[in-house]
Amino acid sequence: MGASGILAGMTDLHADVVVIGAGPAGLHAAFYAAWRGLQVRLLDARGEPGGQLSALYPDKRVYDVPGLPAVPAAEVVAGLVRQLDGLKVQLHLHTLAQGLERTGEGWQVQTQTPEGQRTFTAPAVILAPGLGALLPREARVAGEHADVHTDLPEPGSLRGRRVLVVGGVPQATRAALELAEAGAQVTLTHRRAGFRGRPAELAALAAAQAAGTLAVLAPAALTHLSPGAAHLTVNGEPQTLPADTVLVLNGYLPDLSPALGWPLDWQGEYVPDGPGGATALPGVFVAGDVAQSGGDFKLISVGLAQAAVAANHAVHHVRPDLKVRPGHSSEKRLS
Repeated sequence: MGASGILAGMTDLHADVVVIGAGPAGLHAAFYAAWRGLQVRLLDARGEPGGQLSALYPDKRVYDVPGLPAVPAAEVVAGLVRQLDGLKVQLHLHTLAQGLERTGEGWQVQTQTPEGQRTFTAPAVILAPGLGALLPREARVAGEHADVHTDLPEPGSLRGRRVLVVGGVPQATRAALELAEAGAQVTLTHRRAGFRGRPAELAALAAAQAAGTLAVLAPAALTHLSPGAAHLTVNGEPQTLPADTVLVLNGYLPDLSPALGWPLDWQGEYVPDGPGGATALPGVFVAGDVAQSGGDFKLISVGLAQAAVAANHAVHHVRPDLKVRPGHSSEKRLS
C-alpha cells in the first residue's frame, strides 16, 4: 500500500506500541500513539488495511462518519491511512496475531505470517480486531487443481500465467485488474452478470474487457476443476478453460478464536474494559467492536473515540512523562 507515513526503517520487531487490527479503530489508535511521538507497529491478518470497510463493503457509502457525509467506505480508509503520513508507524500485513505473553519489557505478540512465525514486543498493546481477523472463505469446488487460492497472491508472481478469478465481490474485481496489469492472462467469472467495486474499478474493468486485456465470463457457473483446467457452464453450455492458477474469492469471515485464549477475562465476544480502555492486563488496552464498554454500538464513530482514548492512555503507560490528555491538535504540528 502506498502511504508514505508507513515506515520501513525499524530494523527489529520492537516498538513502543503494538496495535492489533488495522480497521478504523486500529488505524486511528496508531495515529494517536504515533502523533504523540511513539513508534507503532500495526498488525493485520489481511493484505490491506481497513478491516470490514475494505474487505466487505469498500464500494458502499457510509453515512455516519463525522464530517464525511455519504462517503464511500474505501475513502474513509484512504483518509485514515493518509493521516499516518510523516509518523513512525509500520504496517505489517498478512500478519495474524495468535499469542500474547508477558515479558520483562512488557508484552510479546506471537504472529503467523506467510514467511513463518514472527514475534513483536512492546511495553503496550492495543487490541482493535473488530469482529475478528477477517480470513478468506473456504473454496468449495469439486475436483483437484495444483494452484488454488482464496486470497490474492502478489500479482507479479503470476505474470504470464493463465489465471481464472472466480467471484463477484469487490476483491475479485480488484484482483482481476491488478493481475492483468501485472501481465497475467486473466479471465473473471461469476454466477451473476454483475460485479461489485468502486465506480472507477468497474469502469477500468469494462475498459480492460473492451481492450482485450482481460476476459469476462458472466453469468457462468464453475462446476469443477481438473489439473490445469477449470470447467464452467456458460449460457447452459459446458466450457473448459485452461487455467494455471485459480482464485476463488468469496469474501471473508471474522474469526476471534486466535485471541479468545488470551487472559483478558473475555465475556463472550467482548473484552471488559475500564477507564482508558484498560483491560485486566496492565499495558494492554482495547478499542472498537470487542470493547465491552461499547456494548452493541458497533459504530465507526464509537470505535474512533475509543481508539483515541485507549491510545493516549497507552502513551502515558509507556511514557509516564507524557500526560494522558494530548492537548488540542490545532496547537501542534507534525515535525
